Amino acid sequence: MGRMKSIWGEDCLEFKPERWVSESAGGYKFETPKDGYKFVAFNAGPRTCLGKDLAYLQMKSVASAVLLRYRLSPEPGHRVVQKMSLTLFMKHGLRVMLEPRGLAAAE
Repeated sequence: MGRMKSIWGEDCLEFKPERWVSESAGGYKFETPKDGYKFVAFNAGPRTCLGKDLAYLQMKSVASAVLLRYRLSPEPGHRVVQKMSLTLFMKHGLRVMLEPRGLAAAE
């Protein structure tokens, strides 16, 4: 389902995180899909995963802590390839370079 053209469109094989990000008054906001059956990593319906909300909260906390302290840029020459599996992840990982932000930005 994660790669079906009928659900995601012609660009279903492309890694596009903007599918779950919307622009709001305060900047950008992560939004879970409106249809719980569209992204089934946490299951859907009355028996949804009990840890789903905690997993989303942890993901947002870690991402915001990293982005607050560092600028990320892809490592030059690193090839990003998806690994076909039950859950989506990258075959060789995602190598990035971290550049510390100024101390004033972190405080």
